[in-house]
Amino acid sequence: MEPEEFEFPFPPYPIQIDFMKNLWKCLNEGKLGIFESPTGTGKSLSIICGALKWLVDYEENNKSNLQIQMKQLNDELKKITDESKGDWFVEQTGQMKIKQKQQIIKDQLDALERHNKLDEDDSLEKNDIDQDLLLEDLNINSDDDKDEEEEELETARYTQFFFCSRTHSQLTQFIGELKNSPYADKVSSVPLSSRQNYCINKTVKKLKHVNLINERNQSLLIADIVTKIQDIEEIGSNAKELETCAYYASRRSLPDSQVILLPYNTILHANTRKSSGINLKNNVIIIDEAHNLLEAIERMHSSQITGRNILHCYNQLTQYQKRFENLFSAKSVLSLSQLSYCLKKLIKILGGTSRSQLTDEIKDEIPSKVFNIEDFEAVAEIDTINIFHLIDFINQSKLIHKLQGFVEKYSDDLKVQNIPKKAEGISAFLNSLQGKDEQLNTEIIIEQKKEEEISNNPLILIISFLESLKSCSSDGRIFVIPGKTVGQGVIKFLLMNPAAHFHDIVKEAKSVILAGGTMEPISEFRDQLFIGAGAESERIMTFSCDHVVPKENILTRILCKGPTGVSLEFNYQNRQNPKLLDELGRILQNLCNIIPGGMVVFLPSYGYEEHLSKHLEKSGVLAKIKIKKKIYREPKTASGVNAVLEGFARDVKSPKIPQTGALLFSVVGGKLSEGLNFSDDLGRCVIVVGMPYPNIKSPELQEKIKYLNENLKPGAGNEYYENSCMKAVNQCIGRAVRHINDYSTNTRGSQ
Repeated sequence: MEPEEFEFPFPPYPIQIDFMKNLWKCLNEGKLGIFESPTGTGKSLSIICGALKWLVDYEENNKSNLQIQMKQLNDELKKITDESKGDWFVEQTGQMKIKQKQQIIKDQLDALERHNKLDEDDSLEKNDIDQDLLLEDLNINSDDDKDEEEEELETARYTQFFFCSRTHSQLTQFIGELKNSPYADKVSSVPLSSRQNYCINKTVKKLKHVNLINERNQSLLIADIVTKIQDIEEIGSNAKELETCAYYASRRSLPDSQVILLPYNTILHANTRKSSGINLKNNVIIIDEAHNLLEAIERMHSSQITGRNILHCYNQLTQYQKRFENLFSAKSVLSLSQLSYCLKKLIKILGGTSRSQLTDEIKDEIPSKVFNIEDFEAVAEIDTINIFHLIDFINQSKLIHKLQGFVEKYSDDLKVQNIPKKAEGISAFLNSLQGKDEQLNTEIIIEQKKEEEISNNPLILIISFLESLKSCSSDGRIFVIPGKTVGQGVIKFLLMNPAAHFHDIVKEAKSVILAGGTMEPISEFRDQLFIGAGAESERIMTFSCDHVVPKENILTRILCKGPTGVSLEFNYQNRQNPKLLDELGRILQNLCNIIPGGMVVFLPSYGYEEHLSKHLEKSGVLAKIKIKKKIYREPKTASGVNAVLEGFARDVKSPKIPQTGALLFSVVGGKLSEGLNFSDDLGRCVIVVGMPYPNIKSPELQEKIKYLNENLKPGAGNEYYENSCMKAVNQCIGRAVRHINDYSTNTRGSQ
C-alpha cells in the first residue's frame, strides 16, 4: 500500500501527492510507467520525492528482511551443532550450505551500509617505438563461447536509480532540485558527463608517474563526490583544485552511488552503457523530458557515411597494412582484409572503385535506392562477411586508436590528395579565360577542408554504420544516394523500430519510468516502445494529471486571417509569398503594441527565420517593432545561445523607454523550443507561425510511414505524421506557462 505522506520542501499540491503515490506504487510493483505532468506542476520535485521515498522504504524493508533471514540461518546453524552430537564431519557438512547463504546475505547487508571499497588500478601503460600501433593477436569468440564464469551472480549492492534527461542544462536543473529536496543528505549521487564537460587539462602534463599522482587525487575526489550532491560544474571545479580527472573519478564513484544522473543517450545506447560501467540489472531508470524518446533512440542508432569517408578510410587502412603487414598475425591479416573488402564494396555501390578520386564524376547516373539490411548486404556483396566477428575484432584490437595513432605519426604520407579532374571542352576553355577555373578549384578545396575536419577519423563513422548492419533486417532501412562525384555519395541507415534497442532495458531493469510535461499520444510509448520491446501490457502503468494553472490564465487563438483579410496559409508553397509576409509583419506589429514584457515567435526553420527577418527589415516593419520591443534572433550555434537569452531577459526586465520588453525570433525544434523557461514577463505571448509538419516528400519519412502502417496497424503512419507536428507545437507553447500563477497568450497561424 502506497504511503499517504511524502517529505516535500513545501506543502505539495494535491496533484503532486497523487503523482508521488502513483510513482511509488509503480516502483514498488516493478512496472513500466508513463507519467504525464504538465509544466507548473513541480514534476521534477515530485519525481525526486516520490522515487527516493520508495528507495528509502525499500532499503529499510530489505535490510529488515535480510536481518531476519540471517537470524533464521544462525538458528539453523545452532540446531545442526546441537544435533551433530560432537560429530565434526556431520557438523561441517551440514553447515557448509548455510554459511554460503549467510555470506550472500552479509554481502547484501554490507552493500546497504555502503561499505564497498573502490578497486585500485595502479598499472602504467608503456609504449615502445611503433609497438603501440600494432594489433594484438586476439582470440575473438562468439557470445555462445563465453566462459560460464561470466554468468556468475552479480556482486551484491544496493538498488541504484538512473535519472536521465536530454541535455546538460536539464540535468543541472534537476540536480538543483535534488539539493533542495529533503533527500539531499540521505542519498549518495554522481552526475555522469562526457570528457568534453569534465576534462580540465588543455595539454597532457609531462610529469613522472602522472598516473600514480592522478590515482591518489582521484581517490580524494571520489570521496568528495559520493558524500555530497554536486553538479557537473562543481565536480569539475574540485577536480581542477586537486589536479585530477573528473571524468574518470565520476565513473569510478559509480558503484558507491545510489542516484546517478546522466544524459539519456548514455543509458539508451548499449555500447555507451557498457563503456560507462552501467549495470541495469534490478535497478530503476527514470527518463525525464521523455516526450521525444522514440525519435532520440532512432537518431542515436542511425548512421551515415559518405563516399569521402569510405575512400579516406580505405586509403589509411591500406597504408597501415602495407607498413606492418609482416608483423601482423594471420588472424589480424584476415580481419583487416575483410574490412578492406567491405570498404571496396561500399565504394562500388556508390558508383566508384578503390582507385577513384573524391572528385571523379559518376559517368552513369545511378538512382537512389532503399533496402532492408538483408537485401543491402546481398546487393553490396558483403553478405559473406561475418559482421559480428569483424566488429568484435575492431573493438577488441582497438583498431580505431591504432589507426589514428598511425595517421598522426605518419600524417605526411597519409594526406588525402584531392586533385580535381581537369575540365575539358569549349566551356572549360571559356571559363579559364574568365578566371572561373581557379575559383572552382578554390571552392572545391575549401569544401574538402571542411569535410576533412568533420571526418578526421573516418573509421569511427564506418564502424557506426557496420554496427547498424547487426540489426534485425526488418528494423531498419538503408538509403543509397549516389552523388555527382564519388566523394559526394551517401549511404544512410535509419532505424525504424526503436523498441529493438529498448528490449534489454525493459528486460533487465526493475522498473522504467518515462516522464514528461506532454506525453500524448501515450499509445506511441505503450505500443511502439514498451510492448514492442517485449513487455506485457499488464506491466505498463500510465498516469496523467491536470495543469495547475487556471484556464483563465491561458488565452489560445488560431488565426486564419490577418488584419487586412489575407489568409494565413503557411504551407511550403505559399510561405514566402510577399503579401503573406507583409500580413505577418502587421500582426507582429499590432501584438507588440499591446502585449507587455517578452514575446517569442517560433518559425518553421532557420532558413525561413532569416528570410522573414530580411523581408521585415526591408519593408520597414522591424524598425516599427523596435520602437516597442528590442529584437533578438536565435543563433545557429549553441555557443551564442546564452548571450541571446541574457540580453533578452535583461531587456524584458529593464526595458529602455519607450520599449516595453523584447521580441525573440526562434525556431521550432531548435535550441530554444525545449527545456527552457520563458516564465512570467519573459513569455507573455508565444506565437507559432504555421504548423511545423515534416516534409511529406522526404524518402525517409515516407519509409517510416510505410513501416508503421505495415508493422503496427493501418493508419499508424498518418497518425505519426500528425503527431510529429502537434508534439512540436506543444513544446513551443509550453515554454510560456511555468507555474501556478503564470499567464500567457498562445497564437498560431494556420497551415
